[in-house]
Amino acid sequence: IQSDIFDKKEVRLAFNYAIDREKIVTYTLQGEGIPGIYGIVPPTFKDYDSKSLKGYTFDVDKARKYLAAGGYPNGKGFPKLTLQINSGGGDRNIQTGEVIQKMLKENLNIDIELNVLPFAEHLESMETGKSLFWRTGWNADYPDPETFLSLLYSKNIPKNLSDKSYLNSGRYRNAKFDSLYSAAMQEVDVKKRMNLYLQADQVAIDDAAIMPIFYDENYRLVQINVRSFPVNPMEYRDLTRVYFIPKAEAQKRN
Repeated sequence: IQSDIFDKKEVRLAFNYAIDREKIVTYTLQGEGIPGIYGIVPPTFKDYDSKSLKGYTFDVDKARKYLAAGGYPNGKGFPKLTLQINSGGGDRNIQTGEVIQKMLKENLNIDIELNVLPFAEHLESMETGKSLFWRTGWNADYPDPETFLSLLYSKNIPKNLSDKSYLNSGRYRNAKFDSLYSAAMQEVDVKKRMNLYLQADQVAIDDAAIMPIFYDENYRLVQINVRSFPVNPMEYRDLTRVYFIPKAEAQKRN
């Protein structure tokens, strides 16, 4: 397979504008998610104004123009491409992959094959640079946008292609992104740091570094008589503070 097809930014942009993320969230995910239009950082962090970013809209005409500008008018001459997906996670990964496969065919006339691998094999392939187009996801390790932006920082790329690139598996390089990211890492003022993060995020969006599809959402059901059991993004639970009140009293209060 032609390994340089994603070297052209126009091709990467074409893919991003050809995907209807709203439809994927509404129908494939049954509403359990947020369309991934803002970039790599989910719109859940305090003081991080994701909505100020200029993200991706579903625009077939724009997608086709970008693909033509990239040298593949109406998909002509575009090589057969495989989307690598890891097994597990129920049927959601495969179902989402099938929808993306259909959208790329309908909107760009590009044929995509799906290859479902066991998770360990999937990681091995993408981290050693053997994959060209794949599905991946990331959960925050701590409540700061840096935990996501680090995935695009070029200093997280090993020297040799065969060495595993655990964080920046896509081996993305952009000097402007790196400069903004590095400046943010040294900034102690929260407002200024978040602004630098936003600028770095926008650089990656404009460069179509990745193709974000959706930001995950999780729902928690808690009995109405449970108290001091807050739901938070980090899944932190201090059970020493949890207590119960009589259900009858809880029903009156609610």
